[in-house]
Amino acid sequence: MLRYIAGILTALLFIGSVFGLLYIFDQYDYIDLKPSVLISLSTIPGWEEVADAYKLGLENKNFLEERQQELAEREKEMEAEKQTLAELALALQEKEDYLEIERRKTLNELSRVGNNQAPAVNEREKYATAARLLESMSPTVAGENLLKMPFEMGVSVLSLLDPRKAGKILESIPPEKSSRYMEKMSAR
Repeated sequence: MLRYIAGILTALLFIGSVFGLLYIFDQYDYIDLKPSVLISLSTIPGWEEVADAYKLGLENKNFLEERQQELAEREKEMEAEKQTLAELALALQEKEDYLEIERRKTLNELSRVGNNQAPAVNEREKYATAARLLESMSPTVAGENLLKMPFEMGVSVLSLLDPRKAGKILESIPPEKSSRYMEKMSAR
C-alpha cells in the first residue's frame, strides 16, 4: 500500500513539475499556453465560448491599441495647436498694445494741433493737418478722435476729407452724432 501511495505521489510530482515548467516557459514568452488551455477548456460543457471570447478580446485589444495611438497623436496635435494659439494671442496682445500707444500718440498730436496757438499757423492749416491724421487712421479710431474734437472743427475736418473716407468715419460713430455732422456739412 505504501508503494501505491508513493507511486501516486511520484506521478503527482511529475505532473506538477511539467505544469511548473510550462508555466515558467509561458512567463518568459517561450511558449503561449493561453490559446491551447482555452481551447481545452472550451470542450467542457457550458464553456464552449471561452476560446471565441479570447480571440475576440485579442482583436479588440489590437483595435483599442490603435485607437489609443490615434488619440495620443490627436492629443499631441491639439497641444501643438494650443501652443500656436497661445503664441498668436500673445502676438495679438502686443499688437493691441502697440496700436493703443499709436492711438495715444495721434491723440496727443491732434490735441497739440488743436491747442497750438502759434501766430504763423492759421485755422485752415490746423484743419488740413487734422484731416491728414484722420485719413491715416482706421475709421473706428478716427471716429473716436472726431468725437473728441470741438464740433465745428470736426465739421471742417470732415469737409476736407475724401467723401468715401468721411462716410466710413461717420458710420463708425453713433447715429445721432453722425446725423448732426451730416446736417452741418450739407448746410455748408
